[in-house]
Amino acid sequence: MDNFEKVERLVEKANVSFEDAKAALDEANGDLLDAMIILEKRGKVKGPEQSEYVSGKSEQTEYANVSEAVRESAKTDKGEAFKGVGGFFRRIFRYLSDNSLRVAKNGNDIINLPLWLSAIIILFTWHVIWIVILVSLFFGVRYSIEGKNDSKAVNTILDQASDIADNVKESFSSKESGGQSGPEDSNK
Repeated sequence: MDNFEKVERLVEKANVSFEDAKAALDEANGDLLDAMIILEKRGKVKGPEQSEYVSGKSEQTEYANVSEAVRESAKTDKGEAFKGVGGFFRRIFRYLSDNSLRVAKNGNDIINLPLWLSAIIILFTWHVIWIVILVSLFFGVRYSIEGKNDSKAVNTILDQASDIADNVKESFSSKESGGQSGPEDSNK
C-alpha cells in the first residue's frame, strides 16, 4: 500500500484532515497504527474509552480496538481488489453468456451464435473475420446483439456501420449508372 492510500485510510478511519493524517503518518514512518496513536495523543482523535458495565453487559466505543480495526481494514482491501477484478470478469462472462450475435439479411437470420462463441471465433480468426464482416455489410448483411442485457449502444453502432455501407453502395451504383452513357446516347 503506498503512502497516499495510507493517508486516505487514516483520514477515513480517524476522521481527521489530510494534513493531520499526513503529518502523523510521516512522524510514524508510515505505520498506520502508530499514526493513529500519535493523532490520539495530539487530541485529534478521541481515544478509546473505558468499558462501562451496564446491566450485566460490557459496552465499548468504536475506537476500543483501533489496531485490530486497522489490520482488518488492510485485509479487506486486499480482498476487495481481487473482488473488483473477479467481479469485472464475472460481469463480462455473464454478458457473453446472456446475449447472442445475430447476423441477418433482409430480416432473415443467417446465424445466431452465443456471444461467447462469437468472441472466441473473432479472437482466433480476427485477421480474416474483419474482412468478412466488412464485405458482408456491402451485401446487405446486418449485425446485432440480442439477449437479456441492454445493448442499444452497441446495436446503434452496428446499425450505423450497416447504414454507411448501404450509402457507399448506393453512391457507387448511382455513379456507375449515371456517369456512363449507353450506346443509344452516342448515336443522337
